[in-house]
Amino acid sequence: MPASDNASAIFRSSLVWDMTVPYGTEQATDGVTLPRFKRAGFGVVSLTIGGDFTFGTQVPLANIAKVLALCAKQPDLYRFVASVDDIDLARREDKLAITLNFQGTNPLAQDLNMVEVFYRLGVRHMLLAYNQKNTVGDGCSERTDEGLSRFGLSVIGEMNRVGMLVDGSHSGYRTTMEAMEASTAPFIFSHSNAHAVYGHYRNIRDDQIQRCAATGGVIGINGLGEFLDDMEATSESMFRHVDYIANLVGPRHVGIGLDYVKDVPAFWKAVDENPDAWPPNQGRPNRHTKFVQPEQLEDLAELMLRKNYAEDDIRAILGENFRRVCKQVWK
Repeated sequence: MPASDNASAIFRSSLVWDMTVPYGTEQATDGVTLPRFKRAGFGVVSLTIGGDFTFGTQVPLANIAKVLALCAKQPDLYRFVASVDDIDLARREDKLAITLNFQGTNPLAQDLNMVEVFYRLGVRHMLLAYNQKNTVGDGCSERTDEGLSRFGLSVIGEMNRVGMLVDGSHSGYRTTMEAMEASTAPFIFSHSNAHAVYGHYRNIRDDQIQRCAATGGVIGINGLGEFLDDMEATSESMFRHVDYIANLVGPRHVGIGLDYVKDVPAFWKAVDENPDAWPPNQGRPNRHTKFVQPEQLEDLAELMLRKNYAEDDIRAILGENFRRVCKQVWK
């Protein structure tokens, strides 16, 4: 679906911000993936450099070192950012701004002091639990829904103190609702879709969306076809989730979190080999769907324009909403 000249102009002059690009040694340093995001029109990507899939500080620290080295070796292409001002500077310099995230709290190794350490090293948002139970709370595919632990409440308080965004993607329903109640700052779902559009345990319900918006937060729409209910991961299926959430809480609470993975067979192999984290959805096994590709975001702008979204709202969804929240929360 070729974008119109108008949609293309809006897209190319917008700050396009992807709140979740899963980190892999190959994917982040292959010399292909990040330049591809830049060519596709992205201005900011948040790389996942750790999560619940490993416990302790060693792996995430090594990954942070790799990203810092990448930015140092190619300063003409990338700017490692600590603030929204750095993102604005990267945009003026026509560089790809890079920030970091954790998909889960296990990298803290149950040490509350590590929240500030990782924040100082560039980790700007951290989700609470990746599908399964951890020491902070329950994940979205866990057999229980018991909410936050006392340690989890302390983690949220410390994240608020240092300026790290609290992220509810992959986390259990009660965990997220309690976290949004506890947090004193805007809350995000970095890469989650609407359960009302497709009933998957990884998608979030209307009251989660509404509560997130009430905090001033943003929901980033995920590009995995399994969560879109679309084997081909088309732009139209992604727009359905954008449009549903925008109609429910307003376009100023919608963003982008593609969750793009280059090696799709390896991703599905890992899912199939870990049924405790990825159980069947309503009795149906995971489908080996495609992912939305970075180049499809221009199509998304066209679809929003066709649906009479205001130009300012299109720009907000593409990136300005996450910019607003980060400007408010990051310290």
